[in-house]
Amino acid sequence: NRLEELPGPDAFPMDLSAIVANFYARAGYVHLNNGETGSVTFIGTVSPAGGNLKEPVTENTKKVARCFYALEQERADRKRYPAVNPIDSYSKYLEYPEFQEYIAGHISPTWIDKVNEIKTRMLRGKEISEQINILGDDGVPVEYHVIFWKSELIDFVILQQDAFDAIDAVTPLARQEFMLDKVVKICHTEFKFDTFLEVMEYFKKMINIFKQMNYSEYESEQFKKFNEQLDALIDGQSGK
Repeated sequence: NRLEELPGPDAFPMDLSAIVANFYARAGYVHLNNGETGSVTFIGTVSPAGGNLKEPVTENTKKVARCFYALEQERADRKRYPAVNPIDSYSKYLEYPEFQEYIAGHISPTWIDKVNEIKTRMLRGKEISEQINILGDDGVPVEYHVIFWKSELIDFVILQQDAFDAIDAVTPLARQEFMLDKVVKICHTEFKFDTFLEVMEYFKKMINIFKQMNYSEYESEQFKKFNEQLDALIDGQSGK
């Protein structure tokens, strides 16, 4: 090429990984000339052709970036906003001891475990969704439909957000902890259904109540009313 370098994969430079790493290495904790300290954070965007996250620039960026949000056209088409793929996205900060210590002290000692559990459940839900698409609703056990709809519950209640609603646009940590605990508790609950139609109708009703909670002020009378409706719905089905 013009720099007299040997081309690498897809005609990118052979030292592409080093170039990308050197750029992001400039981020971090800094000491200023006036004696103050601060931080430099780089927020980069990559736009691979056709949404291919395996192309060289994206692959090498993911190796050095500590957080990665994978925007997905499919989620946008399905009106699931923010359109961030919960499986391909990640945060390496969850692995850092100092971050784990901060979360344990300021939110909950089990918060990171719950986050990892939710990601596992989302992955399992995606796998079952693909099986249902191939085999049909009647081609998989009812228990699989329960697992799938629990992942849908996580998606609609925890991962999706309405930026045009004053309440849902910003969520305090206390509310996040409450909602996450409630959803995880539901995921741990054993439900009894006879058909996949019962599963679908039940979880759609539950999701609708949760969505109303998301638009209600935390710990308001309306919020508490919806929470009581959820408890009654859960107790009624789990005790079937």
